[in-house]
Amino acid sequence: MIVKFKNAYLEKIFENKAVAGKSKFSSEVIVKFKKTVLRLQSASSIREIRSFKGLNFEALRGNLKGFYSVRVDRGYRLILTVDEEGEVIIKEVFTIHDLNNHYQ
Repeated sequence: MIVKFKNAYLEKIFENKAVAGKSKFSSEVIVKFKKTVLRLQSASSIREIRSFKGLNFEALRGNLKGFYSVRVDRGYRLILTVDEEGEVIIKEVFTIHDLNNHYQ
């Protein structure tokens, strides 16, 4: 799967680039975030993503209708969308919008 970032801060964290100021997330959450993104990249389809029970891939409701989430850990989840890009082969593309604390 192709993973794009709509959130520049998260993209910098994923690419190990410097970010200004104190990090919004603990080092433990950052490591889990990177592992989750790598797992999304390595998947060949949404069906495969759904088979990873630990990710808890789900469509969101309410004011986040149209978005999906995957679990980073018990407290944090990635908010993303799924697009299709048509070239020779249609590829599914995850666009990461946010990493938030699910229980705040």
